[in-house]
Amino acid sequence: MVKDKGSFFAFKKGASFLYPGLSYVPGSTFVHSAHPIIKLLVLIIFNLTVFSLAHYSLGLILFGILLATYQVAGLGFSFFWQKLRIIIVFSLLIFLVQIFFLREGYLIAELVIWKFRLGIWSAGLFEGLSLALRFINVIASSFLFVSVTDPNRLAYSLMQGGLPYRLGFMLITALRFIPVFHRELNQVRYAQMAKGIDLEKVSLRKLGQYVYYLLIPLVISALEKVDSLTISMESRAFGLYPSRTYLTRQALTATDWLTFLLFLAFFLALHFAVKMLVFLK
Repeated sequence: MVKDKGSFFAFKKGASFLYPGLSYVPGSTFVHSAHPIIKLLVLIIFNLTVFSLAHYSLGLILFGILLATYQVAGLGFSFFWQKLRIIIVFSLLIFLVQIFFLREGYLIAELVIWKFRLGIWSAGLFEGLSLALRFINVIASSFLFVSVTDPNRLAYSLMQGGLPYRLGFMLITALRFIPVFHRELNQVRYAQMAKGIDLEKVSLRKLGQYVYYLLIPLVISALEKVDSLTISMESRAFGLYPSRTYLTRQALTATDWLTFLLFLAFFLALHFAVKMLVFLK
């Protein structure tokens, strides 16, 4: 993996694509080829499981499942860390805040830092671990869904399933413009730095200047793209007819439904197992 230190892009040797911050990463794995509707339903079930059970043991299990799925999808732990390191650091902060400020349960240990005594309580430890895992599981699962789901296939599947195609076009446009604006942000940043404007180190004093030099060119570029897109849609009479045709059909097969039922049964069994564990304790 060769990285450009001044950018969030990473070019993979032997591949013909770039990794923007939040976009679809092409692949031929089972996770990529699964039907988008099934992946969306599994994502919903996964997050419902995360929120329905707050026990830290479930969070650890789901986190392990996520890491395994990243590996199966051909992304690996390096991709997970590169894209979600800010989320991981923020989860760690949530964990530390709960440990040192939630004084319930029994005292596990006590740290003495200069004149301050910081106690680690059992409730703070378990609650902090639970909240941190819940936060990272929700974000990481959503990021995985975006990374392995083709936005065109997702939108076409939703539209063929009954979603109005005007709303589906909004979804495609939003997902497609995320990497475009991410790329233009880097281009604007490099252009401003080439003019001698220091944008490497951002301080609170220079934050307004930083936003001014980056935001205005991006807003102008976005307005130009919206104008071009509007003219293109009007020239093709977009929205004239109540329905549209499709080049390919995104039909749900028996294998897709079987995959969904297996995931549903697994999460229900996991839910029941954690409930029994809490009850026995």
